[in-house]
Amino acid sequence: MWDLLIVNPMTNILLLLYSILGQNYVLAIIVFTLLIKLLTLPLTVKQQIGMMKMSALQPQIKEMQEKYKNDPRKMQEEMRKIGYNPVGGCLPMLIQMPILIGLFSAINRTLTVDPKNLIELGKHLYSFLPNISSLVPIDSTFLGVFDLGRPDRFLVIPILVVVTTFFSNKVMMQPTTDPQMAQTNQMMQWMMPMMFGFFMLSTPIGLGIYWIVSNILGLLQYYLTKPMMDKARVQYGVPVPGSAPVASGGAKLVAQPAQTAPPPKSKIRSKPSLGKPNPDDKAKK
Repeated sequence: MWDLLIVNPMTNILLLLYSILGQNYVLAIIVFTLLIKLLTLPLTVKQQIGMMKMSALQPQIKEMQEKYKNDPRKMQEEMRKIGYNPVGGCLPMLIQMPILIGLFSAINRTLTVDPKNLIELGKHLYSFLPNISSLVPIDSTFLGVFDLGRPDRFLVIPILVVVTTFFSNKVMMQPTTDPQMAQTNQMMQWMMPMMFGFFMLSTPIGLGIYWIVSNILGLLQYYLTKPMMDKARVQYGVPVPGSAPVASGGAKLVAQPAQTAPPPKSKIRSKPSLGKPNPDDKAKK
């Protein structure tokens, strides 16, 4: 069922793009990744807005957890009233995961160089697509140096994966006022790029190219949707990177100038006028 619904369609679409684009597999990966990004864009936007909403509700959630810690049912009722949904920000991501895993499997399958795997690949090709079977095995050379079906012995692709993943995470990471969450985000910002870079040391270059293109398109998508995301941040009271803090309800917190209290009257001494007697001197006499 997994192959029938996810991997097989992606495998055949990749080979069809490979045929249309002059049998250039790198271009096929780029175009296919762009199509996937466009298809999942509504889910990505919904996920980001859901995460903003959950971040804005954190102070109220902590207050309710403390207030109703002995009454879980009442806690759930109160959380529903404020719109808390524990899977609201994660559900779109969970929907995207099969697509991403299927895409990895399709790229890995079409880049096979093993004769047994080539025979297995033939079983998953659509017979109604014109001459699709004649494209196998595909030309996996890239720039005359790289073999897309094998790991990169020059380490260029793993390094680019680490760099693009780092900047993608850095730009798109949601700001938070929770110290524990901020520490976790900081740790993930470094761990994820290193993890993917290590993974690419033993992974075909074609998968690395997909990940690099996906990161670059993700950054482009972030800047294209940034105005809409900034409005959502203001709506839910989430800080906009590079701007003043935002209070709940969307009002910006503006620092008020400190007012200096006037000195006590008893310490104010009148300055005597020139040529006129001082009233205090007359009183002393």
